[in-house]
Amino acid sequence: MTTLLKINNLQTSFFTSDGEVRAVDGVTFDIEEGKTMGLVGESGCGKSVTALSVMRLLSKGIGKVIGGEILYRDKNLANCSEAEMRDIRGNEISMIFQEPMTSLNPVFSVGEQIAESVRLHQGVTVKEARERAIEMLELVNIAEPQKRIKDFPHQLSGGMRQRVMIAMALSCNPKLLMADEPTTALDVTIQAQILELIKELQERLGMSVLLITHDLGVVAEQADEVAVMYAGKIVERAKPEIIFARPSHPYTIGLMNSVPGVVDKSAKRLEAIPGIVPSPLDWPSGCRFRDRCSQAEDQCGRSQPELIEIESGHWVSCLKVSASAEAA
Repeated sequence: MTTLLKINNLQTSFFTSDGEVRAVDGVTFDIEEGKTMGLVGESGCGKSVTALSVMRLLSKGIGKVIGGEILYRDKNLANCSEAEMRDIRGNEISMIFQEPMTSLNPVFSVGEQIAESVRLHQGVTVKEARERAIEMLELVNIAEPQKRIKDFPHQLSGGMRQRVMIAMALSCNPKLLMADEPTTALDVTIQAQILELIKELQERLGMSVLLITHDLGVVAEQADEVAVMYAGKIVERAKPEIIFARPSHPYTIGLMNSVPGVVDKSAKRLEAIPGIVPSPLDWPSGCRFRDRCSQAEDQCGRSQPELIEIESGHWVSCLKVSASAEAA
């Protein structure tokens, strides 16, 4: 398969009055054409910042990519000018943001907002852009799209607003769609419909997807590969069937044990991961999970573990796991 997006040692920081916040600190993964990468982890681990770094939508003057490469079709987006990024952003790479109510402009109709993206990137007439907006609303299964294009965001339900966001993101036929918690604040039935819609459109349009979520069930259903993030780093990466069958990093195991019926289907008390995530203002030395890990040893505080392939297609960042794999 051809690699569409390759991220090498990405480092993104926010420079605040309290100091440098190293939100993403050495992330590496790639996404193949037509495939879905699931990026999982608890809130604040750097998932959304990774996507915003790719889109170059970090807060001006505060957030900055300070190291690494973001290779989209062998072009390093980290070095692109703003004009080059405007051509790519929304056209070749699109993003669905977490909260559609705050992402959609309240003073423009949803049809105008979809049509604007089409006009900017496709160079079509106002009439053609409007027809495209209707076509996209129909594609995402919104009833009576000719009428709905005149509606404002506040006139739509949460599920419909999310569908509008998907329609806008796909209006220019992007090669890569980044979906950041696309089902947040939606009820379970609507969640399933939105995820099924993304999957159906992906197959129809042949695009790649970066799916950002904290929901392991979503990853199991949607992703071709999973990357688990903790404290700004990827600690484990593999296909979903490997992650769910034999999670190896202590953090991944903790995540699995905190979800009902993921590893053990029998009724049991769910386990909580002890402690709290360290501050990105001052990451600890060595393994960042060591203060919360029941298997931590002295060596875990001395050196930072690298992401090592312990079996074909299964990468783990843990000194003990790596040592066991080498011994075997």
